[in-house]
Amino acid sequence: MSHAVKLENENALSLPPSLISNTDVARLIRELEAVDNEFEQQAARNPGAAPIVPSLSRSLAAICQDNNLLLADSEVRASLRQKLVSIKDSAPVVHITFASEAEPEVVGQLVSWIRARLHPSALVTTGQQPNIVGGCIVRTPDHIYDFSLRERFRASQGAFIEALGVALGKTPYIQVEGATVPDSEVIHGN
Repeated sequence: MSHAVKLENENALSLPPSLISNTDVARLIRELEAVDNEFEQQAARNPGAAPIVPSLSRSLAAICQDNNLLLADSEVRASLRQKLVSIKDSAPVVHITFASEAEPEVVGQLVSWIRARLHPSALVTTGQQPNIVGGCIVRTPDHIYDFSLRERFRASQGAFIEALGVALGKTPYIQVEGATVPDSEVIHGN
């Protein structure tokens, strides 16, 4: 069973979850060019002989299988290359930053989810930033979504300080004109 997402457009390409980033697409384009060169060399050495498909990477084999492509046909190879270049140049890229390195299976699931719900040709890059503590930060071409633990702590800092003060039996501190002072020192007017 394929986990690839089919596009509405019949000329579009179904991408497997193993094809994640622009780097993966660029690598696939280079591999396809090498396969094309191999077929040309076979034709020059043995004119009229049936071409033998060289060994392929898992990603290229998955694209061929999911899209019913026969690489022995030079027009199919040219069309596939054109589609891959188009994806590399114009597909939306979602960057996800994690606190620690993400497991490949998790990234594959995220890619499948993003392609199913956001854009069928979306590419994903991942990064690592330990200071976000936990969670992730998601950057799309026009938005940043901060789902990090660091942001959660920052957003609830006042409630945390107040709860800590109550737990320690201390007077809560408040912000007054840029200075933090105990609440008991602030004169409240009526």
